[in-house]
Amino acid sequence: MSNLQLRNPVRGFLVSVGLDPEILVQFQYNPDKVTDKRSVSYATLNAPGMLMPVRQYSAGGERTLSFTVVVDGLFKGPADDEIDVARDERGGIGPELNKYRAFVHPRTERWQDANGAPDGFTGLYAGAETVFAAPPTCRFGFGERVVDCVVTEVSITEQLYNPDLDPIRAEVQVTLAELTPYNPDPAAGGAI
Repeated sequence: MSNLQLRNPVRGFLVSVGLDPEILVQFQYNPDKVTDKRSVSYATLNAPGMLMPVRQYSAGGERTLSFTVVVDGLFKGPADDEIDVARDERGGIGPELNKYRAFVHPRTERWQDANGAPDGFTGLYAGAETVFAAPPTCRFGFGERVVDCVVTEVSITEQLYNPDLDPIRAEVQVTLAELTPYNPDPAAGGAI
């Protein structure tokens, strides 16, 4: 065997920034593709007698990354000696799926309390001021690519259930938006 075959595969991850306890998702199976999309805005300038309008660059648009990962409670992933999928007491992968959900709910240090709660995340905010807090910022790592971002969308498709109807396999689609790499003046309406 070569050294390459003995080595554990590198796993992608998503981790919260500045939240205690942190939300850490290490991908059991790396996505088979990552879509990296960037847009820019151009203003259309029209003038009488012009054959075609002129385009004037007006602003950079956001960079979004999207991918789909599989979470499987039945089989170990290629690096399962280091990475374990979070499961509940009945073997369901709900706690692992809630890690992804925590990235799109208002920021709270109690995010783990959503596991097993009948109302999920909703009950965490009853009477709390954090309802209006932004979801946590995060860092996406995939090989050499490390991007500070916010999760803008999570879509979970449950695919397999145990006898108690707890999900044991799911596909998770994630969309991220890169945070601006510079720090604009917040007094002038700058963003996070």
